[in-house]
Amino acid sequence: MNYDSQKEIINVLTERGLRPTKKFGQNFMISRAAREKVLSYVNIKEGDSVWEIGGGLGSMTSMALEKVGQSGHLTVFEIDRGYIDFLTEQFGSHPGFKIVAGDMVKTWKGVADEKGKPDVIFGNLPYNSASAMITQLIEGDCLAPRMVFTVQKEMGLRITAKPGSADYSSFSVFCQLACDVVYQGDLKSGSFYPVPDVVSGIVTFIPKPGFRDCATPQVLKAIRDMFASRRKTLLNNLRPYGIEKVQSACQTLGIDASTRAETLLPAQLAQLAQLLM
Repeated sequence: MNYDSQKEIINVLTERGLRPTKKFGQNFMISRAAREKVLSYVNIKEGDSVWEIGGGLGSMTSMALEKVGQSGHLTVFEIDRGYIDFLTEQFGSHPGFKIVAGDMVKTWKGVADEKGKPDVIFGNLPYNSASAMITQLIEGDCLAPRMVFTVQKEMGLRITAKPGSADYSSFSVFCQLACDVVYQGDLKSGSFYPVPDVVSGIVTFIPKPGFRDCATPQVLKAIRDMFASRRKTLLNNLRPYGIEKVQSACQTLGIDASTRAETLLPAQLAQLAQLLM
């Protein structure tokens, strides 16, 4: 199949009674240059175990299978039955190909329990569920050594936001505690069919060693509580933990309890959360 041909893609969709839906964020990458750019950051090696989130018609799938070779494995998470059938027909004969049907947020854990963590995770993530997918991987301690996602630009800016910026949130903190994250640039809207209403961008994630030691589920919850109301101070957001306990922890770290969480670095927020446990 010529994945660079919008006409051929439309013909395939029409013949099979399929159409891209906004609900599942189905915008197919029809630019080879864009696909190659994404995969250059993914850096798949022969023999790798790879997860792809959202296979669609397989434009990225086909290139990834070439790279893993006969000794590697590619597991594709796809929610839409029509595309599951198409991907199975296209790639089912490859010995390393496996497709997992259903919502990735609900299915990833079973795959990880059975096969272990992959070497690589990549995907063109649906705009309306990208944060939930990334949060699942972080909180579920399923971070691959190399992860690359195409997301809505606004999401990419949230992931990489710095303290004090309007985009900085508990989600920014989670991502930056877990990984070194870099926004690698935009992808032109014309790289996709249908053309999305928003700008897309590439974000790379390289896990930080020891993340899970300093960021238990309880610590991550406390960080989320710190951002419960952006206009409130740390002390007000953290009142359920005990006023004296919060004040003591802030004093230990040299943090003003009357400041807001959005002004502090991820490491400072994690240290504060640990003292509240």
